[in-house]
Amino acid sequence: MPDLKKLPKAIMSASPKSGIFFIFGVFILIIIFSDYSIAAFHEQLAVDTRAIALANTVTADPPGIMAIHYNPAGLVNLPDGKFFSMGITVPIIVKTSRFKQDPEFEGYLGGYNDDPLDGTEGTNSSGKMYLPGLNDTIDFLIAPSIGVSHHEPESRWTFAIAEYAPFAIGLKHGDANDPARYGGKSVYQQHLVYSAPAAGYRLTETFAIGMTVGLGQTAMGAEVDMRAPNEIVALTHVLGEATAGLEIPVLSEMTLPPPWFGGGLNPYDQLATLELTLRDDYSPNYNFGILWQPKQWFAFGACYQSSIKAQLTGTYSFKYSEDWQRMVQWFGSSPLLVVSAGVLDLPIEPVEEQTGTVTAEIEFPQRLQMGIKVKPFTCWSLLIDVHWAEWSAVKDNRFTFDQNIQLLQLVKLMGYTHGSRELYLNRNMKDTWHWSIGSELQVLDWLTLRCGYERRVASVRDNRFDLLYALPELENYGTGFGIQMESGVNIDFAAAYLINNSYKIDNNQSTNLNSTEFTDPVYNPYAGLDYEQETTAYIFSLKISMPTILLSDFFKKQYKKLKGLFD
Repeated sequence: MPDLKKLPKAIMSASPKSGIFFIFGVFILIIIFSDYSIAAFHEQLAVDTRAIALANTVTADPPGIMAIHYNPAGLVNLPDGKFFSMGITVPIIVKTSRFKQDPEFEGYLGGYNDDPLDGTEGTNSSGKMYLPGLNDTIDFLIAPSIGVSHHEPESRWTFAIAEYAPFAIGLKHGDANDPARYGGKSVYQQHLVYSAPAAGYRLTETFAIGMTVGLGQTAMGAEVDMRAPNEIVALTHVLGEATAGLEIPVLSEMTLPPPWFGGGLNPYDQLATLELTLRDDYSPNYNFGILWQPKQWFAFGACYQSSIKAQLTGTYSFKYSEDWQRMVQWFGSSPLLVVSAGVLDLPIEPVEEQTGTVTAEIEFPQRLQMGIKVKPFTCWSLLIDVHWAEWSAVKDNRFTFDQNIQLLQLVKLMGYTHGSRELYLNRNMKDTWHWSIGSELQVLDWLTLRCGYERRVASVRDNRFDLLYALPELENYGTGFGIQMESGVNIDFAAAYLINNSYKIDNNQSTNLNSTEFTDPVYNPYAGLDYEQETTAYIFSLKISMPTILLSDFFKKQYKKLKGLFD
């Protein structure tokens, strides 16, 4: 990670002209050589309206009160007095998954190559998000933001506080026959900053610093219909069918009652349904930013955002199929099997459902973003940003349950080494670099037009891809406008279009999706299938900003009108 401690000193000691050309050269080099790199996952999708229009290219020219997130040093540019800002953002994500059997896949045990998912596709029916305070979810994505600021005339300090959602994603596959249900029938992961006090301080006329302390809530949940296409599961079904009539009086009841494994499990049938709901109501973070504005036509900004580490607690439910319950009952159906099950730690008492408490740790990575603003004409600004995130900090997902889980007890026989109380998914994500560019054109005194472009490529590796972390590379096109009214009210609107026409994971390429190795039982529901995904996202955002005195006057007038109706 770049050494931020040396950055302010180096910038301040350099002449403005030489510093500007050096910074501009660095940005051009990063953009030129960034084609090989990978970029953002699901951060900064729906934080601020102006930032959405500029494709998140605002570090050197932060967007009003929401400089709290993008660069708190930018708070010093807010007008004197008290200001209020409120925004609403609606993301619409459309993900279509297609599955096709690999023609070179021979099947299991010389057969079982007629996967019913072959040739199918499914599209999510809606979004999914958690509602703080109500402890419930809705099948819709919406991201509100609200903030207030205060700056005394002639003061070097500016103070502000805001609420917003820097990380958010959620999808639901509502169709009962959607093949994506085995990878994620519904899933959401979000971090809401419910209180972010911040301060900006102007050290000199051209250089400012700022800091934000965020108090947040992290929530995640998933519902997955589970199946296990692999050699061992197929073997139980073959032996179950072969021994259906193998009845040896007394001996069978003492050793291996037919049919073996209670008839076994079909590798393409649903075995269980898993539901998880977890949250952490206190997961803090901080942002630190600098802003250098040596000329009216040039600015440089940098912002470091700390990692967010959450200790989540919640509930879970494993609901088992009838075939699974028959197999568990078979493990306890004879003295020999009871002893064997005890040695191998296998379940012997079938249950329809296991419920209890689950814990997990997740981390949102530390981030660094730097940007420049060039204003060659009084009416036109060009902005360029580079973004870094330490996604390599996400090594895995671990969910720890309060009891032995029957499903995990069985997969230990297939080489699963994380015990019967922990669900482990290897992530091994990558650090990310990417760039973005934005432009603002003030066409009239009261009207500003905006546009931007950002490359967003998933930090998930191809060999760890699954449908829970399901955003691949996306190209982000933003546009919007701002209206400045004489009364002091500012209205901003933005729309963004994100697209990836085709992302492919060939059969046996991902150990979290379609590995055919029986030693990868957790979790590969699409073994033997080639996967292709088409992803499109639409984001719409509206924000209103004004001096708080206007808001206060508005409510006073409404109160007087309401009072007059009852007088």
